[in-house]
Amino acid sequence: MIAAGCVLALCVACSGSVNGTRTSELSMAPPAGPSRATQSGLVGWPVWGFDPSRSNFNSAEQTLTVANVGQLRRQWRINLGDAAADSAPIFLLGQRPRTSMLFTTSRMGTTFGIDPSNGRIIWKFVTTGGRGTTSSPAADPSGAWIYAPGVDGKVHKLNASTGAEIRSGGFPVVISLMPKTELDESPLNVANGYLYATLGGNGSDSPPYDGHVVSVRLKDGRATIFNSLCSQYHRLLGPNGCPEQRSGIWARGGAVVDPDPSMNGDIYVATGNGDFSANSGGYDYGDSVISLAPDLSPVIGSYTPADYERLSQTDLDLGSSAPVVLPRQPASQTPLMLVQGGKDKILRLINRAPLPGVGGELQIVRLRARLFSAPAVWTDSSNRVWIFLGLQDDVHAYRLETNASGVSRLRFRWSARPGRTKRGTSPVVANGIVFVAFNGAIVALNALSGAELWSSALPGVGETIGEVHFESPIVVNGKLYCTDQKGNVTAYGLSAPGKHH
Repeated sequence: MIAAGCVLALCVACSGSVNGTRTSELSMAPPAGPSRATQSGLVGWPVWGFDPSRSNFNSAEQTLTVANVGQLRRQWRINLGDAAADSAPIFLLGQRPRTSMLFTTSRMGTTFGIDPSNGRIIWKFVTTGGRGTTSSPAADPSGAWIYAPGVDGKVHKLNASTGAEIRSGGFPVVISLMPKTELDESPLNVANGYLYATLGGNGSDSPPYDGHVVSVRLKDGRATIFNSLCSQYHRLLGPNGCPEQRSGIWARGGAVVDPDPSMNGDIYVATGNGDFSANSGGYDYGDSVISLAPDLSPVIGSYTPADYERLSQTDLDLGSSAPVVLPRQPASQTPLMLVQGGKDKILRLINRAPLPGVGGELQIVRLRARLFSAPAVWTDSSNRVWIFLGLQDDVHAYRLETNASGVSRLRFRWSARPGRTKRGTSPVVANGIVFVAFNGAIVALNALSGAELWSSALPGVGETIGEVHFESPIVVNGKLYCTDQKGNVTAYGLSAPGKHH
C-alpha cells in the first residue's frame, strides 16, 4: 500500500532509485517544453485537446497520412493495475526519443509516467481521499514539470522525469473543500502563465457541490476562484457556502482558452444545471457560457439560452460539452465565433465578441443525440473550418461557411456510423484524418468525406481497445495512444508490433 502523495519509481535500464542518489536513463534529461520540438518535425501533446483552446487538432502531424493510416498496428499494451484512466493521456517530447514521456491519471487518482516507446511504467504518484477523477494532467511550459489532478481536492506539481512532488511555490494547491462530493472531471489546462481547473459534481449530481474554476499562477501557486453560483465570493465554498447548489463545470474541455490575439487570453467555461440570475443583477450562472479574464478577476461576458429554466428543470445541462472556439473569419460580420452543444441535442453558433447575454444565437442546429464529447476543430488546406462531433454511435461533420453578405453558418457535410461500435467519444484530427474511440475500436475517417480508413478492430491490427467512457485518443509523431475502461493503455504505430507488456 502506497501512502497518499508519494511516488513509486519503476526504473527502466536503472542505475538506481529515482528519488535519491540514483536515476534511470529516462530521468537523466527532462522532457522538452510543450511548444518546443527538439527533433525535426516532432511535437508534444502537452494538454488535453492538444492546445489550450482544446481544438483536438494536431496541425503538425506529417507521419500518418490518409494513404498509410490503414497500416497502423498495435505496438504495445500495458494495464495500469489501479483503475481505468477515464480521460486521455498527454505527451511530452524529450531531448532524445528515449526521454519522451506519456502521462495519464487513473480514476482513483494515480498519475503514471510511461515510456511511450515500449509502455514501461517509469513512475507513479498516488493520491487518496476522494471519490475519483476523470481529469488529465497538464504540462508546465518548461517541460520540467507536470501538474497532476488528485482525488484529495488538490493539484500536485511533479517532476516530469521522476514523479517526485514539488512541495514549494504554493504547491500543492487546494481546489476543492468537498473532494467527496465535488469532482475535477475536466482535464487541467495551462496557458497565460496560469493553471486552470474546473469542478463539478461527483457523477450522481448530488449536492453539496458548487461549480467553479480555479486559476493558479504558475510562478507562485496563487489561486483565484470563480464560482458559477454565488459568484460574488472569490473563495472556495464549503457545503453551506452558497444557498444555491450544482451548476457544475464538468465538460471534457473544461476551461477553454481563446487563441485569438485580440482576445487577450480570455477563457470560457460552460455550466450545468443550476440557478440563473445574472440577467437580473444576481450572481448565479447556471446553464451558461461564461467568459473570464485569464486571472478570473472580472466576468467579461456570458451567454445563456432563453429556455434556461427548462434546461435546469429537466436535467439538460448546457455544459455537457465545452465551448468550441472557432478561428477568426475575416469575411464574416461576426469574425469571432464559438460553438456550444448540450444535453438538449442542440448545437449553437454564437458570437463571442461579445457574448450575447440571454439568447441571441447566430444559428441553432438540431442534433440526433445529446452531446457529451468535445468537438474537434480542423482547418483544411483550403483554409476552411470544419467541426467534428462524436455522438453516441456516429460522427458528424460540419463546415463553417460565410456568404457574400458576411453571414456565417454551419453546414452539414457528412456523417459516419462504423456500425459495430457504440459510445463515441471526443474526436481528434491529424493530417486530414479524424480519429474517434468507440466501445471496442478506434476508427480513422477521412476528414473530407467520412470514409472509413482504418479500425483497431480489423484483423491483423493486433489487440483493440476495450469499452470507453471519457477516454479519447491522442495522435502524435506517427503514433496513436488511447486508454480504456479495462485499465489498459494501448499504442499503435506504422512499424512492426512490439512485445506485449
